[in-house]
Amino acid sequence: MNMNFFVNTKVITGVDCVKNNADKISALGKKCLIVTGASSAKKCGALDDVLFALNSKNVQYEIYDKIQQNPTSDSCFEAGRLACETGADFILGIGGGSPLDASKAIAVVAANPNISEEMLYSMDWGKAPLPVVAVGTTAGTGSEVTGVAVITNSKGFKKSFRNDLSYPVLSLGDPQYTQSLSDSFTRSTAVDALAHCVESFFNRSANDISKVFAVAGVKKLFKVFDKVISDGTQNLTLEDREQLYNASLIGGLAISVTGTAFPHALGYFLTENYGVAHGTACAVFLNKFIEYNSSLKPELTAEFFEETGLDSERFMTVVSAVTPKINVSLTDEDIKNLSPRWQNNAGLKRNWGNVDCAFVNSVLKDLF
Repeated sequence: MNMNFFVNTKVITGVDCVKNNADKISALGKKCLIVTGASSAKKCGALDDVLFALNSKNVQYEIYDKIQQNPTSDSCFEAGRLACETGADFILGIGGGSPLDASKAIAVVAANPNISEEMLYSMDWGKAPLPVVAVGTTAGTGSEVTGVAVITNSKGFKKSFRNDLSYPVLSLGDPQYTQSLSDSFTRSTAVDALAHCVESFFNRSANDISKVFAVAGVKKLFKVFDKVISDGTQNLTLEDREQLYNASLIGGLAISVTGTAFPHALGYFLTENYGVAHGTACAVFLNKFIEYNSSLKPELTAEFFEETGLDSERFMTVVSAVTPKINVSLTDEDIKNLSPRWQNNAGLKRNWGNVDCAFVNSVLKDLF
């Protein structure tokens, strides 16, 4: 029985958890850099709560609000050097996966302002990154409880690094912040959480504890998905939103053990080349992922459906109904041009069997 597990994050969730834990934030230092996108942190109320907490403890701060969806290495280096120049003791990220992943990279640059992009990804850092506080505002990323950061490099490709030093030291999750999310964003982030759980369960690196997380996350998500299908996301209650957020954290705990598999690996090009939201880009491959594992690992698939209380037909029907629709067509030439991406791809190596270029090409032809 393999129960290997490590998460170096204190997690606190619930209504008003940011304002109620100002002492835990201020314990990290006298000055911080707040990392956000242009508007979402303001719109949902998270920034106001963070400023209340910091001001109540006389913690000084600078705000960097230029993080885009799919954050770039350029913005991370700019913010990291700002943190260094202003003497920040810690980084406080507010948002979904983009600001939270960016905060992890920014924390590295702040401690090592002269490193190169290559050194960032290779984790040749020299000094440990600054502490990171993660204030989550979406229900999908799981970045609040992982040591992974996915950053778009200077060539326009999404690339990740993973390090135990990059876990947020404190994660604060108030489900109220997710109530301002649009229908498409709610759906896309929710199926991202589902992808984390499912990809983790069918992962070469899965162990007994990661599979427990994966199953628990799927069960929570499907309870809310039924309501989304029948009533839409606009009728979700705060309790429903909390279930989605908790499932997102659970999915993050699962992939903190295993990493993701081929739906995430294949989904990146849809985001980079066609502007498809990250969660949606991953989820469009989930039914193929289930079909693949059903054929290759029937006993593992039977275990998954027994533990989650689902079956293949219900799973695929619900995933198709909840995932936002996309309009992408690929020619044979498009698929051929993508082939270099699948060489030595870590996300493909985590699958059972041999997920090679020929297999990926067949999936892309079937779907697009």
